[in-house]
Amino acid sequence: MIEPEHSHEPRSLDSYEQENRESTDVPELHRAVLREQFEPSEREKRAPLLLLLGIIAMSMLGGWYLSAYDGNLDPHNYDGPDAFVSRSGGSGKQSPKVIDPMLLGKRIYNNCLSCHQANGEGLSGKYPPLNQSEWVASDDRILARILLSGLSGPVEVNGKRFNGQMPGWKQLSDRDIAAVLTYVRASWENRFPPVAEATISEVRSSIGTRRAWTAEELESLELPVRVMVDQNDVATEDSGKTDRDREVEK
Repeated sequence: MIEPEHSHEPRSLDSYEQENRESTDVPELHRAVLREQFEPSEREKRAPLLLLLGIIAMSMLGGWYLSAYDGNLDPHNYDGPDAFVSRSGGSGKQSPKVIDPMLLGKRIYNNCLSCHQANGEGLSGKYPPLNQSEWVASDDRILARILLSGLSGPVEVNGKRFNGQMPGWKQLSDRDIAAVLTYVRASWENRFPPVAEATISEVRSSIGTRRAWTAEELESLELPVRVMVDQNDVATEDSGKTDRDREVEK
């Protein structure tokens, strides 16, 4: 049997191939598809340096804020509606809630710990003490001026001279300022009368918006200054009084 001879001549292009210059050979077309079966991808690019620095800065700021204001994750530090309500009260009918200025003042005083310290002794040479300070014992209207507008320049406390800047806290409410002053005047070895919210309101209205006070300006104010008495005598005298005696005095 004679097999037909295979022609080794190059295949002639049909009219479609001649016109479009594309091959109609199926295996050849499939090979092209296999070569391009993966989608092309761009090369990885580094994130901008400023973006990385911004993320790091925000993370550090968030960590600092959380550590400063987390309240040690103690539920008793929650400023709820009853957070500073006085726990002393009679049984029976529910009495109206009364804010304890000592509880509220202690909480607000946390903002002062870095300078005046938890024991009220301040930092030697930098921040004056509040414990047994003649300024704390002075007229509460002077203290109100310091809390509202701040104190600037040299000041002498307990025979020692300090020179610094104390910012004002006028953003606090009258109740909060009265509470923290009451707490300071009744804490540690201090035994001075509480400060009324009305006193803060009166001082705030009288001074308006002004710069920080100096010690000289405060000392020159024509205000009736309370006489500083021996604190031990005050404590002894008060301890001997009954609740009825205190009510009569009021």
